[in-house]
Amino acid sequence: MKMRNTFRACALVALVVCTFVQTASATTLFDLISSSGSITIGSLTFSDFSYLGTGDMPASAGVNVTTYVNPITNDVGLKFQGSFLDFPGSGGSDALIDFKVTENDPEKLVTGATLAGNPSIIPLGPGASGVASVTETFLPTDPSLTLTIFASSTNGVPGPSQLIDTGVFATGHSTVFVQKDVLNFSGTNSVPMLSFITQTFHQTGGNIPEPSTLILLGSGVIGLGVLRWRRRRA
Repeated sequence: MKMRNTFRACALVALVVCTFVQTASATTLFDLISSSGSITIGSLTFSDFSYLGTGDMPASAGVNVTTYVNPITNDVGLKFQGSFLDFPGSGGSDALIDFKVTENDPEKLVTGATLAGNPSIIPLGPGASGVASVTETFLPTDPSLTLTIFASSTNGVPGPSQLIDTGVFATGHSTVFVQKDVLNFSGTNSVPMLSFITQTFHQTGGNIPEPSTLILLGSGVIGLGVLRWRRRRA
């Protein structure tokens, strides 16, 4: 019985290790929406996706979604990749991505968010003008917090830009609703565009085990189980 319980523990730890260190595979917004699918990384689950696009924005099948870990803060979240752009003469293009974030660890709360991406203005000729932006709100979770990244150009001269924005919620939440609005406008001789947007969330309370820690723990438990099994056979 003890040997059986030991191997059960080994199998459980091995499963947890595989869950945390598996390579993230991309899916599309279309697949997530049509199947009411979700993505889980760490203790966060992302679900209830929706998408609306106008102008030159990609269709939901043209937006890839994968998990993302901020290499500096280790906060986890999602990366969206697609051709978010606006061609001259289209009168502006807009895309809206909505989703829900659920904290699965009862000892943790989501306390902040970080938005980043690569908005830029591609000049096609003299006097290039345009704006590429992402504005993020969290309604009704926290009406006071708005995150924005953007790039601009006027008459061929690069204007103000911001590639990352971060903020803190007024209070911690176990559920966060996100509205991500991508708005690009080509004024003259330009193609405003983004090819990726990253979104991470800061959590407080509890601890998410590092993958290296899980691997060491799993290897130790499995090794212990094998050693006990060999001793019993001997």
